[in-house]
Amino acid sequence: MQQQTFRATGFETALARVREELGPDALILSSRKVGGGVEIRAARHDAESQGTALLERRLERMGVPRGAAVTLALALRDAHGGVPATLAQARGALGHVLEEEMIFAGPIAEATRVAAFVGPTGAGKTTTLAKIAAHAALIDRRRVALICLDQYRIAGAEQLQRYADLIGIPMESASDGDSLRDALRRFADAELVLIDTAGRSPRDRDALGITGQVLRHAGEPIEAHLCLPANVGDVELRAIVELHGDALRPRRLIATKVDEAVYHGSIIAAQVHAGIPYSYFTTGQRVPEDIEVASAVRLAGLLCGEGVFA
Repeated sequence: MQQQTFRATGFETALARVREELGPDALILSSRKVGGGVEIRAARHDAESQGTALLERRLERMGVPRGAAVTLALALRDAHGGVPATLAQARGALGHVLEEEMIFAGPIAEATRVAAFVGPTGAGKTTTLAKIAAHAALIDRRRVALICLDQYRIAGAEQLQRYADLIGIPMESASDGDSLRDALRRFADAELVLIDTAGRSPRDRDALGITGQVLRHAGEPIEAHLCLPANVGDVELRAIVELHGDALRPRRLIATKVDEAVYHGSIIAAQVHAGIPYSYFTTGQRVPEDIEVASAVRLAGLLCGEGVFA
């Protein structure tokens, strides 16, 4: 679909230009106010362009940002050999497109010794950490240790201690950079150390900045995973990514609460905003069952209406 952009001082003037160049049946893809006037994105009307535009709009309704929706719709049309009547009909092609357009990092690598889980309050950081710890300790048979860097939540350390006791691994609490360094030294023999951090409002720049400084001065590299609930709106998502990104410099994304989301376009939106790869999706409260390595195939299924338990 060949798209063109038209700008003018008023909507009627821009629309007249669209009809003059693309014909009276031109397909209006979008319109918005810009400095000094309006901007219209349009294409010639034909069955293929109309179908592609409908596919774009469906992706946008699912929470996919406009630019990403355009890219995905065009790539999906080409991969499928035409515009699919429904996303479900093109699930395989969509998986290939997402594999090309997105970044999936796989699980925490064996080369990573210390990983911290950061994100807003209620994002599911502690249960996500527990799921990964249980899998690493009980299935992969790695030496795992936990550190609680959550000095704000009253029951934060107690909850993490219960998970540590159930898994059969050590756990310590830390409150600042010095105590975190000491805990890491005591866990020198551990192959994987997972750090639970306090959930803070994305508007609390000072607290996020302090946590970032503590993690960056821990005496060894720490890979931060940003936990983002899949059921948040785009405005909140942008704020979380921006402020956590500046303060904590995460290296990976985790989409949490995938089972609670009606639409899953926010998973794509988060990567568009953050520009870093996905490691995991979490799909419920059960420990350790409800977690999986993030993948294009799984995301394609979610966008096509597949349930998390399918």
